Amino acid sequence: MERDNNRTRVLRLLRRHGAMPRVELGRRTGLSPGAISTITSDLISDGILREAAEETAMASARGRPPVNLVFNPDYACVAAASMRMGVIDAVIADFQGNILAREMVPCTTRDLRGEDIAGVCAAAIETVAARVPGARPATLGMAVQGIVDPVAGRQLWSPILNIRDIDVVTPLVKRLQIPVVIENDSAATALAVAGSDGRLQEGLAAVLMIGHGVGMGLLQDGGPFPGTHGFSSEIGHVRRQPAGAQCRCGQRGCIEAYLADYALYRDARSLTNLPITSNQQPSEEQMESLVRRAEDGDAMLQRLFDEAGTSLADAVRVVASVLAPHRIAIAGSGMRGFHLMKKAFEAGLSDSFDPSYDPLSRIVIADGGAQRIVEGMVQLALQRLDTELANAGTTQSSLQAV
Repeated sequence: MERDNNRTRVLRLLRRHGAMPRVELGRRTGLSPGAISTITSDLISDGILREAAEETAMASARGRPPVNLVFNPDYACVAAASMRMGVIDAVIADFQGNILAREMVPCTTRDLRGEDIAGVCAAAIETVAARVPGARPATLGMAVQGIVDPVAGRQLWSPILNIRDIDVVTPLVKRLQIPVVIENDSAATALAVAGSDGRLQEGLAAVLMIGHGVGMGLLQDGGPFPGTHGFSSEIGHVRRQPAGAQCRCGQRGCIEAYLADYALYRDARSLTNLPITSNQQPSEEQMESLVRRAEDGDAMLQRLFDEAGTSLADAVRVVASVLAPHRIAIAGSGMRGFHLMKKAFEAGLSDSFDPSYDPLSRIVIADGGAQRIVEGMVQLALQRLDTELANAGTTQSSLQAV
């Protein structure tokens, strides 16, 4: 068991922090050079790892420079999908996490019933897998907007569905015959953002995702925050004004009711002539048009973005006050309008904290939009596969590579 635990630690480090030489793996794990040599030799023999073609810049006094260890991209492939309003975003990725194929499959999510969810998601995965010759995904990572119980594999509530408390994982496993990991889209975004920014890989980090909704993923040292029910939070449904704007969760005055895309667009339509949305959810093109109109000097629209910036500051204040994380990142498709919110956002934070805790110095502005969701689910699927491989400790993979 100790050997399997140490294999897990090595694979986790490489998955979270990228390629590194054996000496660095030993330093970070505290394992002896002999133990690292044995573990990595077995993983290379199994085909899970390989030595990188390029040597590291870390030269030693004698002998050849250390060589980086990396995941073998051809060892296996995984699938990931994000179900959002009106679409299923499905990808196939190799064992290094590189996306090999992607399909955006239209789907009327509000019309789905029961096992329809698993059916349309599985069909999307099968469609994208057909684009990669010989691909047989070993694991699926599935992200859905809303409240998810990843332990039970259930979607408890989602603004994109008209049904509640649905078992998503069991019918997907039955259809695809592979393990399935389900998570909230904010948790997936958090993993993707941390993977590309080392500042979020130390200590406790909170990643706020703004866009279709407002959510948060929590990370500890670059990985999922330990907990029974996943590592995401519905920060968007914290109430900032008890009798305020209507939120689609049913409450009034939630942070999301001023900051999410649907809230901004809804209020903008009451002020100016804008096209109607589908299921109260504006498209990316409609949101980009709204941003352009505000940029062109529409003062009423600018006030909406000011209110959104203040709401974002409220979310950051809650997170900083309760958790005091090392870093707070802000990501998601809603960042397209952050420049319009920035002044009000910074003003909302300026007088809120003791000078010893400056939240602005801890803020990380992340790039990328909705594509971050599937990138994060690829990482979760790979982590699930890594755990199985480490615990199995086999020398022969039963998985078909890409």
